[in-house]
Amino acid sequence: MKKRLLGTAVVFLLLPLLAAGQDKSKKAYELIYEDIQVLKKQLMALEARLAKDSADIQSLSEQVRQLQNQVKTIQQVQTDLQEGIKSISPQYQVLLDKVDQVNQILARISEDLLILKGPPSQPSIPAEAPKESRPTPGEKKQPEQKKELPKAGDQAVAPLSSLSPQDVYNTAYADYLQGNFDLAIDGFKIYRDNFPESPLADNALFWIGECYFSQKKFEAAIEQLNDLILNYPQSDKIAATYLKKGLALAELGRKEEALMVLKLLLGKYPLEEEARIAQAKIKDLVPKDERRQ
Repeated sequence: MKKRLLGTAVVFLLLPLLAAGQDKSKKAYELIYEDIQVLKKQLMALEARLAKDSADIQSLSEQVRQLQNQVKTIQQVQTDLQEGIKSISPQYQVLLDKVDQVNQILARISEDLLILKGPPSQPSIPAEAPKESRPTPGEKKQPEQKKELPKAGDQAVAPLSSLSPQDVYNTAYADYLQGNFDLAIDGFKIYRDNFPESPLADNALFWIGECYFSQKKFEAAIEQLNDLILNYPQSDKIAATYLKKGLALAELGRKEEALMVLKLLLGKYPLEEEARIAQAKIKDLVPKDERRQ
């Protein structure tokens, strides 16, 4: 009997302990469940982020692919341009050759026309002045009236109706030969202004440049020579014009420009006497060590 009572008492004592253990187990399961739910939510968020990142990566991949296609297109365009440039260069050279041929034909035609018209009269400067006739006894000698040209730009002077174009040219050329460069410049300018269609209009420009060159006014000389090159490319003075321009540039210390003009003269007119002078001037401008290179 005592044993039975003791067993019952033990059971009653163990019941609270067992209930407490069950509660603890239940709370542990609940905590685990809650943790699992949190982990599921985090996993779902990660999956959503991965899906978004995957979409972004695909978009970037598509953009990269498009850029690569654009780069390929640009490279192809550059290749086509380079090929086009290579094909244009020979065509351009052929065109230049044809232009040179046309210029040569025009020069021959111009020479033929000049031959048909007769050669232009060149300025004739007498070697000696005519002897003066001695006055008879009782006759006073009248002073010789010298023809003088009006100064260029002089508005007060009447038109040159009393002088022929050849007289104007000869007078200016005579002043040049005598070293009266200012008078010669005025005379040649009057000739060109009043007789622009004359066959010696280009020569007048050349001699104006020569006068300025003789006065060491090289910039003014180059300006006149450029005018001749632009307006009279078929002039018989064109080779001499290139030479004088190159020499004027050299005098101004513009070595590279001078060499370019002189080499252009050699290329265009290799058989002219001016080409030989240009070759000698080029040797003076280019040091020996640079020539070897």
